Amino acid sequence: MNWTALDWGILGLPLLAGLLVLATHVPLGRQVLDRGIVFADLAIAQIAGLGVIAADALGLPDGGLAVQAAAVSAALLGALLLTWTERRAPQQQEALIGVIFVLAACAGLLLLAGNPHGGEHLKDLLVGQILWVDARQLAWLAVVSALLVAAMSLGWVQRAGRFGFYGAFALAVTASVQLVGVYRCSRA
Repeated sequence: MNWTALDWGILGLPLLAGLLVLATHVPLGRQVLDRGIVFADLAIAQIAGLGVIAADALGLPDGGLAVQAAAVSAALLGALLLTWTERRAPQQQEALIGVIFVLAACAGLLLLAGNPHGGEHLKDLLVGQILWVDARQLAWLAVVSALLVAAMSLGWVQRAGRFGFYGAFALAVTASVQLVGVYRCSRA
């Protein structure tokens, strides 16, 4: 491979974004596997995407702080719901996570049904736009990733119990879902 042909002006920000996503998603992914709830990441990513779609349906400007707040709020509500279902029905947790994912996906489709650009908006959420990341988005991701890595390193996430895990996952996914998409975000 010819490394001198790579243009770091084009690839530098997407590479950094990918590394930041990996910094939070790998340790959280290990906890997902340890807990045996392999679809929790996908469900929370879908719920965060639903928050973005809902913000768009309300007419909020793309990429703004209000959209981020809607995505974080939806993901944290999803984390609360997953915490509650894990406490109430631990044996059925994986099935309930699947149902929650499907419901969030259906709700998103219903919200986009009347939008003439809904298909494009959905495609952007599912596959992301990491190649077009800008410095502002990268700064937001870096701050959230640094805080989450610090919280995980200091054991704060583990001490917060079930909601600590799901809440950390909700924040990590929300910070990255618009860059890398719902499917890549959940499989990083």
